[in-house]
Amino acid sequence: MSELTDKRRTKDVAPRRGEMVKPSEIIGISGIEGWSLSDRRTWNLLLVNAWGDRLEDPAADFRIPLHELRGLHDSNDRIRPCLERLQTTLLRARMPDGMTRTVQMLGATDMDDEDREDGVLRYDFHPKLVPLLRDSEVYARMQLKVLAAFTSKYALSLYEVVSARINMRKVEERIDLLTLRQWLGVDQGKLARWPDLNRFALQPAVQEVNGLSPYAVTAEPIRRGRKVIEVKLTWAKKAPFSPAEKAAAREVNRMRVGRRARVGGQDETISDERHKEWLDYRAEHPHGDYAGFVLWKDQRGGHDAQ
Repeated sequence: MSELTDKRRTKDVAPRRGEMVKPSEIIGISGIEGWSLSDRRTWNLLLVNAWGDRLEDPAADFRIPLHELRGLHDSNDRIRPCLERLQTTLLRARMPDGMTRTVQMLGATDMDDEDREDGVLRYDFHPKLVPLLRDSEVYARMQLKVLAAFTSKYALSLYEVVSARINMRKVEERIDLLTLRQWLGVDQGKLARWPDLNRFALQPAVQEVNGLSPYAVTAEPIRRGRKVIEVKLTWAKKAPFSPAEKAAAREVNRMRVGRRARVGGQDETISDERHKEWLDYRAEHPHGDYAGFVLWKDQRGGHDAQ
């Protein structure tokens, strides 16, 4: 990772509009394999909300409306268990002096009652975690819309890994299957066989990153005899305004229903009319979910599509 040409540290980087900055020390790491897609999104949102010079104040805490953490759910009941998973996850990182630091991924939290629609979460990050977040020379710049568009944690994790490497001189890397599992966030004991790992984690992740992000990614198995022992990942930026880049940008702004089929190259199942209705609904209800969309259509006399 020393090949990165831009040697600025994360504390010197101002995220562009609609973007987050995430240090490589927190990307593709061991210990968070059990985090769900929702857990990963939540931690990212908490970092985005707190990012700035105040993060380096050991007495600082941060506030975020609970509705920003709900995602597509219509209640706050899943937030507390999610926060507890983040709080009980430990990060281990090698420090410049050779010592290994172990620290929580999330500090203390104070949360309003779960039934309060307008509730707030107050939280902080452990002071020993902050230098890892703010003093990194290798980091990813990621689009928040793209992060929110993924339908699997494997795709989100692969996007983070590629984003941390996209500005390096090298454009490929050979990794063993243990590292691949860690990068994708595959739970221990799951998808132990290569055909299962490839079919249910790696290929869907590659398809989504290619279909939703400004990057093009390929994954090639490397065999010894008949056994797959490594995977060669390659990555590149899509050409600006190319058909592939435009298609990904369009898909990110479309409704989520039917996305897996579309990015997987299957038949289109969502009509342009339904997509327009979804945009109209989200314009009226910015935090609405699909269940609310169906109810909204019923109230307008529409018909629910399968």
